[in-house]
Amino acid sequence: MLNLDDEKNDHWYRSKDFMHDMLNLTNNHVKETFVGDRLGVLSSNRWGKSTEWLLHDKQNVDPTFGMDQTGLWKPPSNLLHVHDAKMSAVKFEKAHGRKPSVAVINVGELSRYTDAKRRVQLYSNPSNSWFTKSDVGKANNFDVTEINLDAKGLTTDALVSEIYKIRDDVDGIQVMWPFPPGVDEAAVFNAVPLSKDVDGIHFTAWGSQYPPVTPASVMELMKEHNVDVRGKHVLVIGRSPIVGTPLSHMLREEGALVSMAHSDVDKKIFQDAVGQADVVVTSAGSPGAIEASWLKDGAEVINVGTTFCEKTDGLLPDVVGDIGSKASRFSPVPGGVGPLSLPMLFRNVAKAAWDQAEDESSWEKEPATLR
Repeated sequence: MLNLDDEKNDHWYRSKDFMHDMLNLTNNHVKETFVGDRLGVLSSNRWGKSTEWLLHDKQNVDPTFGMDQTGLWKPPSNLLHVHDAKMSAVKFEKAHGRKPSVAVINVGELSRYTDAKRRVQLYSNPSNSWFTKSDVGKANNFDVTEINLDAKGLTTDALVSEIYKIRDDVDGIQVMWPFPPGVDEAAVFNAVPLSKDVDGIHFTAWGSQYPPVTPASVMELMKEHNVDVRGKHVLVIGRSPIVGTPLSHMLREEGALVSMAHSDVDKKIFQDAVGQADVVVTSAGSPGAIEASWLKDGAEVINVGTTFCEKTDGLLPDVVGDIGSKASRFSPVPGGVGPLSLPMLFRNVAKAAWDQAEDESSWEKEPATLR
């Protein structure tokens, strides 16, 4: 009807580069809409066995019969959170004539990010990936300044100096962790003002109003899927200052009995702790650290720690084995918590921008004698 098959209207160029670009665009669309981040992933194996049991007298029944596929193209929750942050950023620019801004300070090449490019290709795209924050900023109305420092010979004073240079020019600061040996973490973190602590590094010690992004992602995922931890035993595996430690604090605030396991715990004690927990949150970043057979029957599992494996060309979770045979619900890898961390960061940046603008406005209204 539109004569699109007419050569004069045909925008399909038969070239390798064009085909490559079209394939990338198609893949990016699928990665943005595919629901792969929901707690409560069904085990296809268990579903198939249930189907066979229910329909034992039927012949040639598809084992996936009855599985709900209606939500396949519904935008996942992480993109909805990004959209919320973007709308807040757009409103802020209209109100204040500038975009919310954040400085991201990278020190050296973090080992866990060496496969960043491949991870973007597989699981996301530049407009919504943790590894391409400048592109995310452009797509969502934020100003992002990335500062890349050479780890070799970097001193505490030099890193703190970089923070001082930028901190009055942005609404938020994120200093990527861990730091090179010899750099004083406490001194670096203390150089970030509470009002600009969008990564929540002061959350546990000083009660930063902006929660650490990965722990906040865990809490958001549990909230969206009604995982009630009040009165339950929750085991947090991993004790890093940016995930395990603040997450334990958040879970206690929700009324959970929280225990923490880490690499120094005896294996037998560790295994017993996994078997006693109602909810297990894994943030070890060590594939195979937990065996699915250790889990308590009916436990809920939230996978946080992931490791990219070049051999399998994909992400590996901390839990190995048939998790579906033990857990009542579990978050998937890839997906689950991972895609939520980026929206949590930019939500914090937007909130920090509004908070500081409000403080400045209040300051301007104060009588001169009180300034």
